[in-house]
Amino acid sequence: MTPLNSSRPAGIVTHGGAGGPLDHKDGCEVAVEAGLAALREDAGPLEAVIRATEVLEDDPRMNAGTGSNFRLDGKTIEMDAAVMNHDLKFGAVAALRRVRHPVRVAEKVLLTPHLFLAGEGANLFARNLGFADYDPSTEKARKRYEKVIAFLAGHGDGFDMSRWHGIDPTPLWNYPEPLKEKLKEVTGPSDTVGAVARDGKGRCAAALSTGGTSIMLFGRVGDSPIVGGGLYAGPHGAVACTGEGEEIMRVVLAKQVYDWIGQGATPQQAAEKGVALIPQEYTVGIICISPGGEGVADNRTMPTARGFLE
Repeated sequence: MTPLNSSRPAGIVTHGGAGGPLDHKDGCEVAVEAGLAALREDAGPLEAVIRATEVLEDDPRMNAGTGSNFRLDGKTIEMDAAVMNHDLKFGAVAALRRVRHPVRVAEKVLLTPHLFLAGEGANLFARNLGFADYDPSTEKARKRYEKVIAFLAGHGDGFDMSRWHGIDPTPLWNYPEPLKEKLKEVTGPSDTVGAVARDGKGRCAAALSTGGTSIMLFGRVGDSPIVGGGLYAGPHGAVACTGEGEEIMRVVLAKQVYDWIGQGATPQQAAEKGVALIPQEYTVGIICISPGGEGVADNRTMPTARGFLE
């Protein structure tokens, strides 16, 4: 299937994570400028979303790349990222460690016969391709972790794990260190960052990157690197989701939104319909783009920006 004729100029939409502070919009705007520069160079929509996502990965306020969340052990940082192009080419990495730009490692997966590399294999793949060792931790991420632990630990004598999908993680704990005995509640947003772009020919692409949440088991993979879950792109456009990863994966949210665009919905209609698909108690946000339009929707707050070539 060929793309529709574009009735809109080349452009890009970025987001800084569902549930994220709106004052992070300035970071999304800087990412938009990086993406527009790629589009001006006729580098293509995939390069545009990757450059934009790199900017967001370098922003320590975001939970992706530099500034990614610590896990509950206070030491582990595992990052996921994915890219997808209008021609259905897809590359993703998960549980990646000590890399500055996970989205660029995801792009390199496009050079392989595979779609998805994870864990130690993804780490070795990155090193073999020359990605330098890099510590993505920040003081802000450390303080965020300490606040999570304080929130989880000291709230009365009860032991209520209902905030983590009703499951007590104690028997599932798989870190070398024992789980703190006084955990009370489990919560935390995903704060995935991402971008969708369209070039002057109406071709679209999407990219996502995330540092996950502190409240997750060692080795957990969220929606960001799952094709059709966190993102999807094809002839009809591109979609990037953010929020509660398990809920996004359950309904294959990005592919649902993409299909609605393919059936004639505007990107804005499709984004709003996608948000409504997720129960209100879960945070979710969607950005999408097509040859003829753009859409942004969320059920909390979500810093976003968009820009277009003249």
